[in-house]
Amino acid sequence: MRNASLAAAGLIALALAGDSRAGELSAQESPVTIRSSAQEVALDLVVRDSHGKLVKNLRPGEIEVYEDGIRQEVRSFRLVDGRQVLQSPNGEAEKRTQQGLHGTPNSLAAINVVCIVYHKLDVFTKKFALDAAQEFLRTQLPPGAWVGIFNLDAALTTLHPFTTDLTSLIKAATEAPAQTSADFMSTANEVLSASPTVITVVMTQSGDPAKGGSMVATVDVSGGALNQEAITGADVSDESAQKLLRGQRATERRQFGWIEGMRQTDQIFTMIDELGRLPGRKTVLLFSSGLATTGDPERFDSILAKAQRASITLYSIDVNGLTQNSNVVAGNAALRNANAAARGSSMKERMLSDEYLHDAVRTTDTQATLRTLAEGTGGFLIGSTNDMRKPFQQVLADLDTHYEVVYHPSSVIFDGRFRNIAVKPTRLGLLVQSRTGYYAMPALPRSSGLLPFEAASLAALGASAPPHAFEFNSTALRFRPGATSSQCSIAFELPTQNVGATPLPELKRHRVHVSFFALVKDSSGQVVDKLSQDSPYEVPDENLAALRANPISFSRTIELPPGRYTVESAVLDHETHRASTSRFEFENPSQNGVALSSVVLVRQIEPLTGPSGSNNPLEIQASGGGRRVVPRLTTTLEAGSHPRVYFVVYPDGTQSEKPKLRVEFLVNGRVLANRISELAAGDASGAIPLIAAAALHSGECELRITALQGGVSSTQSLKYTVPGQ
Repeated sequence: MRNASLAAAGLIALALAGDSRAGELSAQESPVTIRSSAQEVALDLVVRDSHGKLVKNLRPGEIEVYEDGIRQEVRSFRLVDGRQVLQSPNGEAEKRTQQGLHGTPNSLAAINVVCIVYHKLDVFTKKFALDAAQEFLRTQLPPGAWVGIFNLDAALTTLHPFTTDLTSLIKAATEAPAQTSADFMSTANEVLSASPTVITVVMTQSGDPAKGGSMVATVDVSGGALNQEAITGADVSDESAQKLLRGQRATERRQFGWIEGMRQTDQIFTMIDELGRLPGRKTVLLFSSGLATTGDPERFDSILAKAQRASITLYSIDVNGLTQNSNVVAGNAALRNANAAARGSSMKERMLSDEYLHDAVRTTDTQATLRTLAEGTGGFLIGSTNDMRKPFQQVLADLDTHYEVVYHPSSVIFDGRFRNIAVKPTRLGLLVQSRTGYYAMPALPRSSGLLPFEAASLAALGASAPPHAFEFNSTALRFRPGATSSQCSIAFELPTQNVGATPLPELKRHRVHVSFFALVKDSSGQVVDKLSQDSPYEVPDENLAALRANPISFSRTIELPPGRYTVESAVLDHETHRASTSRFEFENPSQNGVALSSVVLVRQIEPLTGPSGSNNPLEIQASGGGRRVVPRLTTTLEAGSHPRVYFVVYPDGTQSEKPKLRVEFLVNGRVLANRISELAAGDASGAIPLIAAAALHSGECELRITALQGGVSSTQSLKYTVPGQ
């Protein structure tokens, strides 16, 4: 969005289907995973008629569910009433038991996006609007509802991005700006109730002016009279000068009515355009002092149609509250002015009566316009009241009223790809709102769901043309290889020259924000694990050059059984809204006897300052203090550098013979050195971690290392390039 933003979050954030979602970081749907242990998917549907009203009498046979174009078998279909959900949070499990369904299906819950929009607030109505918004936020919002706060003027301005943090929302709801632009429709109460200025010229003729007679012209200025029904008890001057002033202002309202109606309806179009880009169904609470229109029914109908296509349900809150001078009364007064003009003796007044009538319809009863806007999109008006509790409870009930459809996904491979869902009603005139799909992820250890940046990464990986906006390296390093499983470290290395840095002049810092993500799949394409890290930084300006000189590294270690695997990885640069992806395969063979890890170049060795991860093979435990190895994934070395390598030998504990190590150094395929040496004792686990200097020679170098014990050997090699002098 240009002005409104979704923070899932960023949404909220909320993944939009389609290949276009992979070219940049876009708003994401609330993350959903489908678990391999589940055989059901629970899909929430909101069904409305052509007028935007909720449909509550839909029958099971009147909808069809398709996943990736394949029709799915619906096992359960029921209406979930919002009031029941609010009153009994545990009622869902009870209903499933009554229907004979066991376990908990994966829920593709409808995304509830709630938009609080302030419109036409002045110093008098602002307090009422803010108090009402805070009262709404303190009600029992349904789980998963994302709320954002906006101000609507010439543009839709974000006051607080979408979040589920009610504390921050309530605080933001107290800081909305008052209206600053001129608004001829929102004038003082006495002007709303006054009649327009009328100037009448009366010509009196005595005799024939050509023969000495006379003609006298008198000018009668009237208008500005108060309607006592609308302004009862008000202490307002009724002097002629004040009447004239009020009448002139009332005339301004009539003269500028069409322009103001066009401006305010343009604002509503802008709001729909911006909020319509968000995923899921959108509930808009429009806190407004009234809405003027042009009086053109076709223009207003186009507003309603556009809101319905954008899945927007609008609830209008008249921030005038319960006041004596309701604009409904003022509207009645304007209609009486038009009626009186039509019956008047003045030809001019009779000619202007139609214009008075248009003015009364399009500009005076602005609450009626709010009501029509709300009811035309499936909502309702909250007006002429100071008690918001019951109306807000009705809004929340509507917000969480939906159908739940349970079906079996036809595909049993959970490959992390986005599966498109389409729900088609067989009854004519219905609009069904639901999720457009989900990411098919299995149940994984250490993972409760997808984070927003992980959903964005999946979107990039699932694109028909995966993006590659910048270079990065990723690989799999094997440690502790065994007969039934091995430790595999998935490592990333991102050159910081490829990363955007946003200056923060007031803080004298630069902001850097990158995310790493990897899916590990077996030979069938099934996801077996997911690794990720979100890395935001704020770097002092004086340290930016040092940051640019070194890459950003990330690694995670997982246990894998023997087999062939594919790693699909993605890196997101949030500051430049770019993404890059890569894909590689590796073999994890079964290993018996003495074993050897991958041989990796060392970029840096860091002291362990905090608690060590005892299962991290890149950490070396020592009595004098542990160390952590940061691997170097680039294999082109600078001339004059002093490279080091890291690897681990795992002796066979069943053998009495001590292990030995053979080291061979080759350049351009020719062996330049070959040496066998004894190994020292291992650590508490028996492993022998080693850091050694690597030979430096111009050309294509290979360091071939073999562990020997009891007639069994294990060999690993590392190839690197040294440019010629």
